[in-house]
Amino acid sequence: MELVRLVSHNAHKRLVTCLQGHIGTEAEKRHKKLPLTALSQAMQDGGSQLGEESLIGKMMDVCGEAESRLASELMQHEVQLERDILEPLNQLAEVDIPNILRQRKQLAKLVLDYDSARARWLQASKSIHFSTNYQATAAKVETLKDEMDEALNKVEMCKVL
Repeated sequence: MELVRLVSHNAHKRLVTCLQGHIGTEAEKRHKKLPLTALSQAMQDGGSQLGEESLIGKMMDVCGEAESRLASELMQHEVQLERDILEPLNQLAEVDIPNILRQRKQLAKLVLDYDSARARWLQASKSIHFSTNYQATAAKVETLKDEMDEALNKVEMCKVL
């Protein structure tokens, strides 16, 4: 589990460095901060300055629009990447796996508690026949049986979670 957590964490970290927009920001803000958007705006401004009649002006305007569409596609891709991959990877690495590891540790402790209670009960059950005070020993055995049953219930509840 620790290896899965580490791999998920590293993949998340590397994917974040590949993004050109800022994680967690709104789509429109992301779009405005993309380098392609700035290039698009510069090309469209240059096209306007050169004029529609000029071949270079028209080309700059058309290229600026193409860059704007590319920026929109990139922004949508990054938003989808964040939603479909980054958030689940982060959830897995930072929340789910630590919870599973915590539950495993708790289950192991509860199993040890159960084994200990069972061993005490078995020992007391064996010694009941050799006891001089049968009623006291029987009461002790019954108490140990209750402890063992309670420990087993805790183990089963932890397994369900």
